[in-house]
Amino acid sequence: MAGPDLMNTLLYTVNHLLQQEKYKAALAVLKGFRNGAVYGAKIRAPHALVMTFLFRSGSLKDKLRAVLKATYTHSRNLACFVFTYKGLQALQEKCQGKSLQSHTFLAACVGGWLVFGDNNNINSQV
Repeated sequence: MAGPDLMNTLLYTVNHLLQQEKYKAALAVLKGFRNGAVYGAKIRAPHALVMTFLFRSGSLKDKLRAVLKATYTHSRNLACFVFTYKGLQALQEKCQGKSLQSHTFLAACVGGWLVFGDNNNINSQV
């Protein structure tokens, strides 16, 4: 019965690592990236599906391709924005030793410019 003991040890080790303060910023960045991707897909997929089938002409394959492309683009953009935003906030806090409101503003401006700076349909709607 070494299986359950090994699994408990592994689970304990992973939880112990995740609770350490030195990994907090990196985990926040990764969690934000994941949450941005999931939220982007959850929001865009139903909207793109309805709008594409109501207002777009073409074959079923073309419509599904458009839905997937819009969902992927929106999900990727939100994930990249959150990754950039959280990463810049953590970097500024690490450099200055404390968190300031200007860090939030600067991180949002840079992240928005990098991610949403392109002029396309998805960014225009966001």
